Amino acid sequence: MPAILRLENVTKQFGGLTAINNLSMSIESGTIHALIGPNGAGKTTATNIIEGVYPLTSGKVYFRESDITGMPTHEIARHGLGRTFQNIKLYNTMTTLENIMVGGHQLAKLGLLPSLVRMREFNREEKMLEEKADYLIDYVGLSGIRNEYVKNLPYGNKKVLEIARALMTDPELLLLDEPAAGLNPSERSSFIDLLKRIHDNGKTLFLIEHNMDVVMNISQKITVINFGAKIAEGTTREIQNNPDVIKAYLGVRYKVK
Repeated sequence: MPAILRLENVTKQFGGLTAINNLSMSIESGTIHALIGPNGAGKTTATNIIEGVYPLTSGKVYFRESDITGMPTHEIARHGLGRTFQNIKLYNTMTTLENIMVGGHQLAKLGLLPSLVRMREFNREEKMLEEKADYLIDYVGLSGIRNEYVKNLPYGNKKVLEIARALMTDPELLLLDEPAAGLNPSERSSFIDLLKRIHDNGKTLFLIEHNMDVVMNISQKITVINFGAKIAEGTTREIQNNPDVIKAYLGVRYKVK
């Protein structure tokens, strides 16, 4: 399969600290690809580089065949990338519906001033965003809390809500930064089912995750980094049996015969 996202010799330094060291990897279109490694290995830094949050020290990032290195985040999103965050970033004083609608702001063409004088167009855009958000609320299973304020929602619902918001722009590739963190085993099981459904409906998923039951259940390919450098890449079985990965991160618990 062709690569939807490609990192070529990516390095990121913060002063004298090298957070990402000459990292190259490809995410194939239509797959579920996981990035794992110990705390501080550089996983979230890699995601922030892809999304344009951090400038590169050296290297290139490609989406499809487009060089997106150094592009601002909103331009990268327009190429077809969506993202959730390690620390939940929702608007607590807005409802579930309103939070999801915010994720579709790029779909609205009117700015602030035009919306004040072109009310008919503004109302059409609001209706379009609301209808799409309503569809996603049903899709991810949050229909019972459509009008609930986010500050009143349990943690698991907030995690699912972030995914629904990220889906508002129909991204081709969804970057998920520790999406199952903080979920109990029952919630993780439901969450795995949701991610599989999203993938089955045509999305490519790239996840950073510490819960190995999630990673090993859904990933088709895994990249492992340690101290910012890639130490292994392969299928779940290959990674579980890789001695470097066992030593640096997994231990023998996940080794399979």
